[in-house]
Amino acid sequence: MLPVSLPVTATADEEPVKITIDSVSATTLDLSKPQESVELKGTLTNTTTQPITWLNISLFRRTTPLTSTSELAAALAEPSGARLTSETNGNVALPVQGQFQPGQQVSFSVRATVAELGFTTNDAAYLLGVDVRGIRAQGTRQTLGRHATVIAATTSATSSSSLVMLTAPPERLPDGSFSDDSLLTELSGRLGSLLTSAERSGVVAAIDPALYDAAVALSQPHVVGDEEQEGSGVALSWVSRVDALAAKGALWRLPYGNPDLQRAQASGELESVLAWSETATTTLTSLPQVALVHQEPDDALREALGRFDTVIAVGASGAVEGKPRTLGAPVTNLMDVPVGLRLSRQMAEEVVAEQPILYVIDTVQEATADLAGGARRTHTQPRVTGNEDVAWLSPTKREAWPKVADALDQARHNATLQADLTQKPVDLSVMGSSAFSASFPNQDAALVYVSAASPVSIDLNDITLVASSSFVMGSRSNTFPATVTNGTKVPATVRLVFTSDAPHRIWVPPRDEATIAPGQSLTLNVSPEASANGVTMVHAQLYSLSGRSIGNSVAIEITATDFGRVGWIIIVVSGLVVVGGTAWRIRAVRRERAKEAAQ
Repeated sequence: MLPVSLPVTATADEEPVKITIDSVSATTLDLSKPQESVELKGTLTNTTTQPITWLNISLFRRTTPLTSTSELAAALAEPSGARLTSETNGNVALPVQGQFQPGQQVSFSVRATVAELGFTTNDAAYLLGVDVRGIRAQGTRQTLGRHATVIAATTSATSSSSLVMLTAPPERLPDGSFSDDSLLTELSGRLGSLLTSAERSGVVAAIDPALYDAAVALSQPHVVGDEEQEGSGVALSWVSRVDALAAKGALWRLPYGNPDLQRAQASGELESVLAWSETATTTLTSLPQVALVHQEPDDALREALGRFDTVIAVGASGAVEGKPRTLGAPVTNLMDVPVGLRLSRQMAEEVVAEQPILYVIDTVQEATADLAGGARRTHTQPRVTGNEDVAWLSPTKREAWPKVADALDQARHNATLQADLTQKPVDLSVMGSSAFSASFPNQDAALVYVSAASPVSIDLNDITLVASSSFVMGSRSNTFPATVTNGTKVPATVRLVFTSDAPHRIWVPPRDEATIAPGQSLTLNVSPEASANGVTMVHAQLYSLSGRSIGNSVAIEITATDFGRVGWIIIVVSGLVVVGGTAWRIRAVRRERAKEAAQ
């Protein structure tokens, strides 16, 4: 089921006259009123380099009723039908008197009554268009262009379903602050208008819990940049209206962060994103879960989608019950149809659709278009009206975002290091689930957010140890200083461990854990112990509490002399030598004196 919404136009090479139908005077036709008329208005442009003469434009129609989407698509792809020829009745117009010059543009208007059109079947669509004829240069009279639209013959209201997307690019950072105040502007503008669209009877909204949490935060005192802001009444009102939608059963919950699951899968991050999304979701948990896919899922994604209640297949037709149920949402491109044709085209598509068309609405323009028609268009909640296999008619391939995947790997690395240094876990769920947000216009925008929301970059080499390259011990145990400097942006809790080349001679016990604030230094006292004299090389290394080495090892040469014990021995021996020498001198003197007395 594919409603075809783009006007059928040939290239300039195929059609010398470009035709644009800008409006149709009737949204639908009432076949019970044969005298009512329908008028087509538009413009003609000579795309050739030659003038055209005897230019005329006629209204044509195909009287065969179109009763299916495929028939409608085929009719618009190759528009043909019988021309009406009454100039008096306005079936034919002569927009130019004389030559239609190269590049010249003129307006046209042709009309016909319901009786002249000859349509006979109600609740069907019909092809209606214009045919341009004229003479090029010295040629003969020929058809120079043809263009058509469709119109429904019905007096009944059409039925469709609408899923309004309440999503926005993530602006709230994991610490709860906002990078700017753009979300507040969105709540009072685009998101306010979309919420109004979602509040209509029979319409359902799908909301990103990250957006809901951000709106709640804006309704309370919050931080934008570095400035504290008061709570916003606009945000408070928006949240209250969302809560009312949930209370009446008209709200579904998207995965947290509104990730593009197929882009995440192409980038090798599907399981991580889904896990992060589940962790980050703390509000709206009782709501039905919905996910969007844009091309046929493979087996791995199909298995992952089993956790959702509903899957919207954007660009597909059909609807199938199950866990999850799958609802096709054809890409209608109604926004590319001229405003004056949009409603009549939309109602024609809805009349022939096998089941109510599901529109996925995520812009104000789409919401405004869905309002058109009033009571002639009714809305019913998206549902399966009869199992019809899902057929992918206009899938959109989701390309990988390798730079985002690389940024997530770096964020994981930094989170691991930060948790190791601070002994506090780092939650990546908010950032990770939002990294592939479908609301980002491109990969660069996603990278800006991921960069702002990621943990700080950590290089363990920024944590340094400084100690003297040599130390002489004068006793069995001495103390010398070692200084640890934390050059990272997070507190670092570390242990200082020593490895001795000769532990039987000199051993240095490890230091107890110490925490160094960001950008600060801490001096530790190191107390080596010696059991023998000699020189030993000792290697000092910082470690995290989990055993991760930090920075480079520092080599310290430690010399043990055991000077205290040797010194006392020298002193005692010296004393004995002095005492002995003194006694010998006294005895010698006495002998000399005795000898002199005897003489």
